Amino acid sequence: MESTPVWAAIIRLALPMMFSMIAQLVYNMTDTFFIGQTGDPNMVAGISLAMPLFMVSQGIGNIFGVGASSYISRMLGAKETETAKHTNAVSFYTTIMAGLVITIALLLFRKPILHIIGTSDVTFAHADSYFSIISAFIVIALLNISLSGQIRSEGATDKAMIGTLIGIILNIILDPVFILGFNMGTAGAAWATVIGQAASLGYLLWCFMSPHTMLSIHPRDFKPSGKIYGEIFKIGLPSALSNIVMSLAMALRNLMAARYGDMVIAGMGVTIRVESLSFMLIMALAMGYQPFAGFNYGAKNYKRLKKGMKITLVYTTALALFFVGAFALAGRGIIALFINDAETIAAGASFLHAFLFGLPVMGIQMTIMITFQALGKPVLGMIVSLGRQCLFYIPLLYVLNHFWGFEGFVFSQPIADIATTVVALILVFGLLRELKHHEK
Repeated sequence: MESTPVWAAIIRLALPMMFSMIAQLVYNMTDTFFIGQTGDPNMVAGISLAMPLFMVSQGIGNIFGVGASSYISRMLGAKETETAKHTNAVSFYTTIMAGLVITIALLLFRKPILHIIGTSDVTFAHADSYFSIISAFIVIALLNISLSGQIRSEGATDKAMIGTLIGIILNIILDPVFILGFNMGTAGAAWATVIGQAASLGYLLWCFMSPHTMLSIHPRDFKPSGKIYGEIFKIGLPSALSNIVMSLAMALRNLMAARYGDMVIAGMGVTIRVESLSFMLIMALAMGYQPFAGFNYGAKNYKRLKKGMKITLVYTTALALFFVGAFALAGRGIIALFINDAETIAAGASFLHAFLFGLPVMGIQMTIMITFQALGKPVLGMIVSLGRQCLFYIPLLYVLNHFWGFEGFVFSQPIADIATTVVALILVFGLLRELKHHEK
């Protein structure tokens, strides 16, 4: 990350991350696809309503995945390897403790949670089956998110990719067996997901026990300190807050969608997964740049850092524009692959059409947010992240839905994305002035 040409370094780091994200996306889509093959839109709606659970778990995992990895990459850049090892071990064992607490809380309060997020009498049983199983093993999901982020922090994005691929392959094999073969419905989808995640975790644990890593999860390196936790939470808590707010925004959106019927919830759920193809690949490009940015910032190589940011902005924006064209041409047909119900397809197409208006700016928004996280500037990263899911989106959701009904409802997200990107650009110009000052 010090001497490789900038464009090549970013591509080398980003490609495994993109393959990993594609695998994660297939992970998410596989459940929906095979549930859709049952021909029951209520099952699709059930797992869609349970989706905020994934956002909460990802948020908690990101405290340690994003927070620890940002600090680790900066410490590696500054040649402070022992601090990086201790941070990794502290993150690992704290994630386990947090996961066990979350499991107990989710299982104790699962019924009120499911009612709050918008389940109806028809969809409750399907959502409950999925939610309960995922909740029981959520520590596995948290460790996957946390360890994947930390293994990327030393530039081993290929290992993170392999870990994800192991899980997705198992999930693809087990989903049709459990859902269709054993007729287990949403419970089968949940079990396939848990088993796949467990296999991924096994591989990541093996990587951290290897002599080829600079990091450690050995108990002897578990040396918690206020400094380590402070650095982890400084970056990780804003990232976690972003995901938790995202889950709350999704729950509010589900409640509003429920006014238009379960078919709209199902269509929206399918479309979210289709949209994720673009969103997650753009995010993967930006996240591939994250260890590069953190390393060069730690090494005080600000010129190389700025060049990397500019190249990443070009890459992510080009990818966003590609998906605008692809979804405009084939979006409705992609939705139809998941569910054979005309009303559900029509609802999903409305959401996808609106999404295209905000998609061109997503590359800019994601790159700037990741830059702030990589450089240890949590407040700026949080402003960008919360702008999309809270500061702009939630007010727009209520106002536009009130005045323009369903059309206002579906266009609230792209308008929030555009507004957030404007704010992100204003903030990043301040960062560039700061870096220019440091260069002198």
